[in-house]
Amino acid sequence: MSSVAFLTLADVSVSFGGNTVLENVSLTLAKGERWGVVGRNGAGKTTIFRLLTGDLDPTSGTVTRAPGLRVALLDQHREFEDAATVWDAAASGYGEVLAVGRKMEKLALWLEDLGDKATEADAARYGRALEQYTHLGGYEFHARVNAVLQGLGFDPDEAKGRPLTTLSGGERGRVELTAQLAAPADLRLFDEPTNHLDLDTTRWLANTCAIWVKP
Repeated sequence: MSSVAFLTLADVSVSFGGNTVLENVSLTLAKGERWGVVGRNGAGKTTIFRLLTGDLDPTSGTVTRAPGLRVALLDQHREFEDAATVWDAAASGYGEVLAVGRKMEKLALWLEDLGDKATEADAARYGRALEQYTHLGGYEFHARVNAVLQGLGFDPDEAKGRPLTTLSGGERGRVELTAQLAAPADLRLFDEPTNHLDLDTTRWLANTCAIWVKP
């Protein structure tokens, strides 16, 4: 049985000031597929990416996305905000999960302080946070982040204490790739993802992920 399509381009054309970049492009993406976009500079590779992410509307034709489709695009100049360690940066796609986890920790301490004075309403607040944490994958994402770190050549345990500032340019590029691969997404778009990767790691990437690659 074929996979259900979650993104479709139908007879899409894109023009800028009379210059046609794409003309009558049709494409259907389904779960588990791997695609590569190859072409010379100016051929329209970035334009296709922008159509897929929704950052650009076609001049003609239609782009149809499945409801709730999550698209992850590798940002080669990502700033990891408050991340201090390699592991924190690798897990940056789980910001909502981490925030709920911190909320749960605070609620747990608050309930402990209340002791016998805690009411059913107090316990329900923690229960709602726990339900949200579970729904967001709070009990699975650590293993996901560790697996991707290891696949891209990092020691997950060492990564938890290693400052981001100690990384070389190539290592930072691999952490950026790790963050995108580990993050929850249905479609992952990669711009030159094999930069800074050795042959074994490149093979791991190709065999592990459903990806679009723009060489």
